[in-house]
Amino acid sequence: MVVCALHDVCKSYRSGFAMRRKVALDGINFEVEAGETFACLGHNGAGKSTTIKALLGLVRIDSGEVRMFGAPAGNRAALRRVGYLPENPYFYDHLSGRELLQLAADLHRLPRPQVGARMDEVLALVGMTDAAGQRLRTYSKGMLQRIGLAQALINDPDLLILDEPMSGLDPVGRHQIRTILGELKQRGKTLFMSSHILYDVEAIADRAAILSGGNLRRIVRLQELPAAARKLEVQCRGLQGDAMAALAARGFTVYRDGYVVRIELEEETQLSLVLAAVRTGGGQLLGVVPQRQTLEEIFLAEAYAAARASQSPAPARPVTGPTAPAITPRVGTARPEQEVRNAGRQEKVIS
Repeated sequence: MVVCALHDVCKSYRSGFAMRRKVALDGINFEVEAGETFACLGHNGAGKSTTIKALLGLVRIDSGEVRMFGAPAGNRAALRRVGYLPENPYFYDHLSGRELLQLAADLHRLPRPQVGARMDEVLALVGMTDAAGQRLRTYSKGMLQRIGLAQALINDPDLLILDEPMSGLDPVGRHQIRTILGELKQRGKTLFMSSHILYDVEAIADRAAILSGGNLRRIVRLQELPAAARKLEVQCRGLQGDAMAALAARGFTVYRDGYVVRIELEEETQLSLVLAAVRTGGGQLLGVVPQRQTLEEIFLAEAYAAARASQSPAPARPVTGPTAPAITPRVGTARPEQEVRNAGRQEKVIS
């Protein structure tokens, strides 16, 4: 059963002194099935929040069709089956957590006799029972996010829409939210979320849509990633520079990551050749590791491809720190995607 769908949806805004039209969504197409966890990924301005607003009927689209539970976007009966947590929710901070949930229950017109038991249930689910009597102004960022999730669940929705639920949280807070979402998924809830944090998406989602510049670049099935063994990586140390250059000349990607030299193989049949080159080049073998394509690599590849297609600057890289010198089989600048991946690996070794 399709819970929500966007068909050829376009949306643009006029902004600036000249009121020039800026495209936010350009022909977006996807459907979300019941019980599925669907993630919407993209850099800032890619169209994630606009997609969510279109689903909820909060913005009027220029063209296309948005359906939720078979009804047009904004249908009141359909919205009664939806829970929503915006990216930066604003709550009345003089209220307690329990009073906020009471307000949300009143807005949903829940029967009063059922509200008390429902509040106790969602507070226990998000781990906020003990803090329910405290004023919101005393809550930490993680506590506010969890009580926000509780208010989104007060009506026992069939569809939960979360805009950047991990935003601004520390690792403990992210783990708590991820655990709650995993439990909701086990209960059969349909989750639609946007996020910048690809690790959490890869751990939770069934599918992920990658947006860039208002365009849907690709939909990835996360379950298929672990089985998608892409290549092997030979790890060694002490390999001489001329041996590295010789391997690069043969078409292998070779780079130094701290004291470790990494050599990427496209096929297993190349392994004996590389191992022989490591031995003759004075290297000490550390291991042979199967590599798979991660969601981060797919996302970066699509982001850079979109940037090249539009001839605009590529989005800021999410990895900081020193970049390891690389020797690649190509003359000139290494692939941006490879540089980012290499930098991430070096950061892990140094730390």
